Parts: sequence; C-alpha cells; structure tokens
Amino acid sequence: MITGFNTDIKHNDKVYHVQTEDKGVGNPYIESLIYVGGEILASRKTSYADTMVDGFDEKAVGSLMEQQHRTMIAAIKRGRFDKLSDTQSRPTVPRTTVLQPSGPAAEPRDEKTLDQVILDYLASEAESEHLELSLLNHVDFIAGQTFELRVSAKRSLSQQPIEGAVIEVKIISTVEPPRVLFRGKTDVEGSAAIRCAIPAFDEGTAAVIVSAHSDLGNDELKQLVKRRK
Repeated sequence: MITGFNTDIKHNDKVYHVQTEDKGVGNPYIESLIYVGGEILASRKTSYADTMVDGFDEKAVGSLMEQQHRTMIAAIKRGRFDKLSDTQSRPTVPRTTVLQPSGPAAEPRDEKTLDQVILDYLASEAESEHLELSLLNHVDFIAGQTFELRVSAKRSLSQQPIEGAVIEVKIISTVEPPRVLFRGKTDVEGSAAIRCAIPAFDEGTAAVIVSAHSDLGNDELKQLVKRRK
C-alpha cells in the first residue's frame, strides 16, 4: 500500500479536503474523496488491476494516484462541485462515484451522473500538459482594502514553471461593470507578485478573478470579496 495524498483547497469561502489513497493489492483500486465540513461530497475510484499482470508496480500506481489527486483539485478550482457543496445543509448529501473497471477484480460500473461525466472529462484533460494556476499565499479579499498576492503558473504534468504567462486580476460585481485591477507576467520561476486595491462598495456582491494565459492554455481562480465590518 502506497502513502496517500491529503490537500486542503479553499474555494469560494469553503475549505475542501481532498484525500487520495491506495486500497492495496488485495483490493487494487485508488480512491479519492472530497470532504466539506466533514461530509463526503464526491468520490472517484480507479482500478489498477490490469497493471498487476506482471506484479505490483509501485511507480505506476503512485503516478496514477498523483494524477487522480490533481484532477480532483482541478475540478474544485474550476467550480465543478459548487452546486453540490451548496446542498450541505440538506440531510442527504449528494455523492458521485466514478468507476473505471479493468480486469477481473474490477467493480461493476454504476450509471453515470452529470458530475461523473465531468470528472471523466477532467481526467482525460489531465493527460495532456496544460497551464495550472495556484495561489502561493492566503489572502482575505476585503472591499476597500489593498491586498498582496503571489501566484504560480506551472505545467500540469511536469510541474515545471511557466515563464511569461500573462496574469490578470479582475473584479466583477452586481453593482458596477467588471474592472481590471492588475496585469503582469510571471517570472522565470513561474510566479508573479500582485498588489492592488479592491474598490469599496456598500451593497451587492463581488468577486476577484485571477486568470493566467499562455500557449499551454488558460486557468483562473475565483474568490468572493468580503465587506468591511
């Protein structure tokens, strides 16, 4: 059994905990779970029984675990579970399970839901190199205040930095047209330092969108803006 991955992702004022683990050669599949507030929001299972024809390949299984873990994180960042997480107050929490059976030890395939189809799409997308944007420090976005933020642009598979990616910070709200707060590019380490002020507003809601653009594609992160108390 290989040591698993555990990652906390903050998205839209919610903290998602992503856990990926190997169930072992006696039950050869990898399971990823997404938790919000201690409740299981979604899961993904992938069998690796077909890789055990010539024995257990720890490197191959470890690589599959890492890819699946990153796929779940990417799904959270792109808002694929926003509607599901909003139902946390209901007695029954929706749960999605994606099975990719292979070989005699695989589990039977369940009927796919829309969220399962989305996860399958993300999994296929993760097989090709693309831009991956992430925050390097935690920031509270508060109306009328200045924030300092560092972001990183990397290649999704190799995790190599992307130099020269265009970084843009935009604010959108229900009370005024969208406004660009910052434009810049990543350095040789694939990172960019951002310092800008969020306009003050007394009504409506607003969000900050941080986006990155390069030849490898685009990615963006969204965070809600809080009002000053």
